[in-house]
Amino acid sequence: MARAVVTGTSGSGRGEYIARAAEAIRASGREVRVFDVGPMMFEAAGNLGIEIPEGKILNLAPSTLNFLRTTVFERILGEVRSGAGEGGSHAIVSTHACFRWRRHLLQAFDFYYLNLLSPDVYATVVDSIAGMRRRLEGSPQWRGRLGLKDMLVWRDEETLLTKSIADFQRKPFFVIPAGHPPETLGRLLEDPSAPKAYLSYPMTHVGEGADLADRVRGFASELRRRGLIVFDPGEVEDMEILEEGGPEAESVREDIYDQTVARDYQLIDQSDFVIVYYHSPVMSPGVLSEMAHAFSGAKDVYVVFRGPESPFFRYYSTRIFRDEDELFSFLEERIGGRGRG
Repeated sequence: MARAVVTGTSGSGRGEYIARAAEAIRASGREVRVFDVGPMMFEAAGNLGIEIPEGKILNLAPSTLNFLRTTVFERILGEVRSGAGEGGSHAIVSTHACFRWRRHLLQAFDFYYLNLLSPDVYATVVDSIAGMRRRLEGSPQWRGRLGLKDMLVWRDEETLLTKSIADFQRKPFFVIPAGHPPETLGRLLEDPSAPKAYLSYPMTHVGEGADLADRVRGFASELRRRGLIVFDPGEVEDMEILEEGGPEAESVREDIYDQTVARDYQLIDQSDFVIVYYHSPVMSPGVLSEMAHAFSGAKDVYVVFRGPESPFFRYYSTRIFRDEDELFSFLEERIGGRGRG
């Protein structure tokens, strides 16, 4: 039985992703229990006769919030321990790491109970800032409360805090885009040593051609079918906010640029190697930067390459393949058939 703590801001799509991941785990024949801390805190409050008006829970005194959280984690620990043992069910704890509420930050975790829970893996679900805004504006609790800058900062805080907790406990940490296949979380739980690859490609040019975009998606699907966990940066696309235009979008342009680079580097850092899919007549600074980052992190960089010659491109490549089949044959030898299906 494996245990995961999965965080994500409100509006991140965390709940929807975990629900899909749990369904995929059960479809594979394994049991999994999901503990959603937020609703459980409301339930605990009701059992104690504490009435919380809709959208007001974060206005409660910190001592009350801590008491409710303690009550919930005592229950989670009891149920997780009762389900432990050979053949027991996996456990996913869905929670926040922090809240950005009324222009300040609220802690949403308890080190004591996280230590007792001793998760096998931590993950943060993230979505594009457009997706996050859409969900928040559809929520009575959050509608009109946060601007784009607040959302960007909160998403970054949630990720950093979760990673810091994982690092402190010496546990693996992953950023999972909300658009990733639900099987990703299950694979990380059940097979933590499964090969993990970051997929690098020239996204600007992908956006200009539907055929190329379809080819990249098909390539990623084939890699997953062959047993790899694939982290695709294109599944968190913040640039669409900038395309909308307007003063608010323009005010966060630099934030989006910087967070895009930092997030993609995190996806590389949590991967075992990088696969570059390069079918563009124009050299991409982004792809070359990702290759250099992986290279400096002592990671292999495998390239399916039909593009311009460059000594820098070759320098940062571990091995260059002229077509997909050549790469697939190599991967078959490297990882075999593990994780298929």
